Amino acid sequence: MVFEAILYLAVLIIAAKLFGELMHRIHQPTIIGNVLAGVVVGPALFALVTPIDEIEIFTSIGVFFLFFLIGLEEIDLAGLFRVMRGRIFAGSIAAFLIPFSVAGFFGLLLDLDFVKSFAIASVIASSSLGVTAKVLSDLGKLKSAIGLEIFTVTAIVEFVAIIITSVLIQVNSSSSPEVSDFLWLFVKMIIFFAVAGLLSVFVLPKIFRIIRKHLYAEQIYFAIVIGVILLVAYFAEVSGIHGAIGALLLGIAVSRMNKIEYSEISKNINVIGHGIFIPIFFAGIGLHFSFSFLNLELWVITGFLGIMIGVKFLGSYIAVKIAKMRPATTVAYGVMAKGAVDLALMLSLLQVAILSNELFSLLVLGTLIVMIISSVELQRKLKKIIHVKVGTLELGLIPAYFRQVVSDVPAIAVIVTDFPKTTQNLTIKEFLAKNDLGKRSFLVMDGQNKAVGIISKHEIEKFDKKTYDVTTVGNAMNKKFNSASPDEYLYSVIQKMNSHSFDIIPVIDPKNENLVGIVTNHSIMNLLVESK
Repeated sequence: MVFEAILYLAVLIIAAKLFGELMHRIHQPTIIGNVLAGVVVGPALFALVTPIDEIEIFTSIGVFFLFFLIGLEEIDLAGLFRVMRGRIFAGSIAAFLIPFSVAGFFGLLLDLDFVKSFAIASVIASSSLGVTAKVLSDLGKLKSAIGLEIFTVTAIVEFVAIIITSVLIQVNSSSSPEVSDFLWLFVKMIIFFAVAGLLSVFVLPKIFRIIRKHLYAEQIYFAIVIGVILLVAYFAEVSGIHGAIGALLLGIAVSRMNKIEYSEISKNINVIGHGIFIPIFFAGIGLHFSFSFLNLELWVITGFLGIMIGVKFLGSYIAVKIAKMRPATTVAYGVMAKGAVDLALMLSLLQVAILSNELFSLLVLGTLIVMIISSVELQRKLKKIIHVKVGTLELGLIPAYFRQVVSDVPAIAVIVTDFPKTTQNLTIKEFLAKNDLGKRSFLVMDGQNKAVGIISKHEIEKFDKKTYDVTTVGNAMNKKFNSASPDEYLYSVIQKMNSHSFDIIPVIDPKNENLVGIVTNHSIMNLLVESK
């Protein structure tokens, strides 16, 4: 049996890597190749490998490494908290709740109980950063405005799905789940995260420094990191929390460590994780796949696939509209992407008997279809997008649409008449006492409605604070600024805004040189968004 397991692992690793390479060469996610490898060599086709206990151990370790790396590299908890009350967070919740609700009620229609229905629904509603991040990275748009927006929304949806699925898995193990069971699980997660966070921030760095300083055995640092991940996963399971959540929370906590320790941990775990255990995990999913889902009634198959593809895209599109991100369709394809997290959660549901083998196989098929659709469409649409910079703001737009708007619309169409302004005779001390400066730029006026300069925080910080009571706004203001006429087209206005250091352009009547108003980067962006 031992040698049989070794043979199975050898076949699985080689097949997963070769099929992953094949997918990479045709510009598809390597995850798809890993899963297909398991399908091909597994019971579904050639039956070269069967999912024996030894394979399941490697699969479980792969799950822990996968979720640790997700927490380490993908989930920015501080960033998620920053957008908790913003439109992006509202859109993210909509992206999760729409498919979650539809899939949950569809499960109830199939006579599944409440917990099982919505556990399945939470996996269907999940999004995954891996595929989207790969596409954005390949096209050099990962750190662009559109890339960061897609990344933020997808991360929130991913995190919410992981937590809810984990809670429902644990509640399902209770013979008579109550509201108190849900609340207690959330409390345990918070306690677990707090303990893991404190250990990672205050204890682990000291331990790692001691290891570096006093222990010299080969790769001992690396080995202890792996041991800590497995220990945390174990204690999470003992505490009634899914081990993957323990690994995820540990990854989030470790991501806050200093750059040197973070880089070393990330590099080493990526090597062993993506080199061996994570491909085995995805191939292991393929081992559990079967064509038994064809025994399900056609309306059940159609219903689940329709929700996973159609409703998931609709929910993502509505979310993008709520968050006011553009171009809406492009961002929606990024937000709907599925991948590693979804497949990991599905396998967890199968292992605790929430999913039958037929439904598991159907959902795996749906996930692979969505991965291909989102990957292909996101790549296709991103290649058509240009990133328009207006001052400090950036927006992704289709070139033809952008040219049409900026070539036909004059400055007067986006003019702002209620704007921050001041006079040049005020001292800086008086000016700061009267105004909340922030990141705003103030137009400096003379007594005849003429713009004579622009002042912002940047200009004021050039002077010593001790001189604020004697230095006037006129002394500090920047007298070199661009202006526009009311009938000047936006194309020219944008060029002028990008060529000076302010996010505003004064609009001046050429007949009498009086100020008509200003054009701001926000007023231009609002026009571009609303016209779309």
